[in-house]
Amino acid sequence: MKGLETGKEKIQRICDAIRTETLEPAKQEASELIENAHLQADDILKKAEKKAADLIKSAKAQIGEKEKVFQSSLQLASRQGVEVLKQKIEEKLFDQTLDELITKEMKEPKLIAHIIDSFMKGMIEKGLDEDFVAVIPKNITPRSINSLLAKEILEKLQGNSVTVGDFNGGAKIQMKGKHLTIDISDATVKELIARYIHRDFREMIYNS
Repeated sequence: MKGLETGKEKIQRICDAIRTETLEPAKQEASELIENAHLQADDILKKAEKKAADLIKSAKAQIGEKEKVFQSSLQLASRQGVEVLKQKIEEKLFDQTLDELITKEMKEPKLIAHIIDSFMKGMIEKGLDEDFVAVIPKNITPRSINSLLAKEILEKLQGNSVTVGDFNGGAKIQMKGKHLTIDISDATVKELIARYIHRDFREMIYNS
């Protein structure tokens, strides 16, 4: 009986030894592995969250930059559009109206004759003995102007008559001996008038 109990004790000691030397370290190792796994999982999660936050931040920054570029492009396009619109308004409202007004007025035979008469009298008073050529608009007949000029003026003109040109209104007077042309045509008058009143027109239209 005593020998049997001794065998049990041996078996118990062997089991205790196995548990102490094998199972307990294995449990400890398993516990450490689990703990390390949790730590690694937390670290991976934190890194993933940081990467996601960085991506979101980068995406927001890119969107912000693109929005700035878009806004700048939109503002530039708007300014260009407004400027084009202003130019169209000037062309239609100002330039066209001014052109029509000046051309209409400077097609009048009485005005054309007055231009030629005033210039020629001034030249005669200054004692200039030149051969003059008076050029009139293409849609005006020489007879309609000649009939309005004084005899002394006609006698100073080449051929005793005005000459038809290729412009629409006003007159051009050429001094043959000096190779000089005095341009009082509609295009020249329009340019002179526009030069002085263009700014006032813009301020009136766009600052009112």
